[in-house]
Amino acid sequence: MAVEKKLTFAFITFYLAVIIYLLMFFFIPSFRSLIVQSRQNLTNITQGSNYLWALLIALIICFLGDASIGFPVPYPFVLFAISSSIFERYNDLFGNLQTVLQQAPYWIEIMGIAAVSALGCALGELAGYLLGFSAKKLANGSNSELLRNVDGFGKLILDNKKRTPIYIFLFAMTPLPDDLIFIPLGMIKYPAWKCILPGWLGKIFITTFYCLWPIFIQLGIISTGAASDDINSVITEAIMLLITITVMFFIMSFNWNKLLENRKKNKDE
Repeated sequence: MAVEKKLTFAFITFYLAVIIYLLMFFFIPSFRSLIVQSRQNLTNITQGSNYLWALLIALIICFLGDASIGFPVPYPFVLFAISSSIFERYNDLFGNLQTVLQQAPYWIEIMGIAAVSALGCALGELAGYLLGFSAKKLANGSNSELLRNVDGFGKLILDNKKRTPIYIFLFAMTPLPDDLIFIPLGMIKYPAWKCILPGWLGKIFITTFYCLWPIFIQLGIISTGAASDDINSVITEAIMLLITITVMFFIMSFNWNKLLENRKKNKDE
C-alpha cells in the first residue's frame, strides 16, 4: 500500500494535535477550566425557554461540522451541552430522572434536536459531494495516488448501485466522517438527491445517541458523578476522533482500483 508522504505527514499532525489536546486538558488546569467553562457557557445559552435557539444552534453547528472537508469538526459536545440544558430544565421541574423520562414533551424536544441536527449534518456533507464532483477531472488526469484511491473507493461503492443508499445510511449512522463516501459519490456523479434521505436517516441514529448522553451519565453507563461529565465527554470525543483519523487514513491510502481489478479478474476466471 503506497502512501504519499504529504498524506502521512498530515495525518501524523492530526494524531499529535489530538494527543497534545488531551495532555493539555489533563495536566494544565487553566486549559481544562477554559474547556469546561466553554461547555457551561454553551449550556447556559440554551437554558429556559430558548428551545428555538437550541434548534438553530444545533442546525448551524452540525452543518458547519460536517461541511468541513478532510478533517471532521467534533460537534458531539455541542449536542451534549444542548441536551444537558434540556434535561436540567426538566429535572429542575420534576426532581428525578424517572419522572423526567415519563414526560412526553421532554422526548419531543430531545428528538427535535436530534432530527434537526441530523438534517444539518446531511446538508453539510453535500460540501464533500460538491468537492468530489469538481475533482473528478483532476482524478482522471492527475498523478496523485490520493485522488486515484478516493476515486477507486467511489467505484467500489457503486459496484452494486442498489446497495449504495445502504452504504450511505451505514456511514451516516457511525461517527465516521461522511466525506469518505460523499467525495467519491461526487466524483462518480451519483445523484445528489439520492444521498440526502439515507444520510439524514442515518444521522438521526448518531445524533440521538449524542443527545441521550446526559441520561446515560445519570444512569451510570458513562459516569456516576456530575463532576466528571466534561472529562468523560472530552475523552470520548478524542477517542472517536482518533478512530476517525485512522479510518480516513486507511481509505485514502488503500489502492481500491487494484482491488477492483483483482475482483474483475476473479469473476472472469
